[in-house]
Amino acid sequence: MSEATGRSPVEVFAELQQAFAAGDPNGIAAVLHPDFEIEQPASFPHGGRHRGLAGMGEMGRRFAEHWDRQIADPVVHACGDDLVVQVTTQTWTSKATGRSATVDVVELVTVAGDRIREIRVFQQDTHALLATLGEV
Repeated sequence: MSEATGRSPVEVFAELQQAFAAGDPNGIAAVLHPDFEIEQPASFPHGGRHRGLAGMGEMGRRFAEHWDRQIADPVVHACGDDLVVQVTTQTWTSKATGRSATVDVVELVTVAGDRIREIRVFQQDTHALLATLGEV
């Protein structure tokens, strides 16, 4: 529970999800820590470690060049005082080939105070997702 706001890490993460769902860039910025980082597998066109709101935006732009995505069945778990784990089932469809793959995705979300400090993303089968692009 954050001493500053009384919100749990799960509540802080839920605020980020709501801001994304609403397409609210100010809401997204408000919940991200000043030193925010997000990391995706380096093998992806949008992969690597991205810093700040601008880095997240660039990562999203690069992802959107290649895939459309459907996210289903989110399950969120609190793990201690500063970690949230989200598991989703995601279907990625290549814009270039029309091929799709469905995988589970685990996100480790670190909360510092009342802000999201880091998100590390682990796709179940990166090979299957890259294969939708016709490159593997």
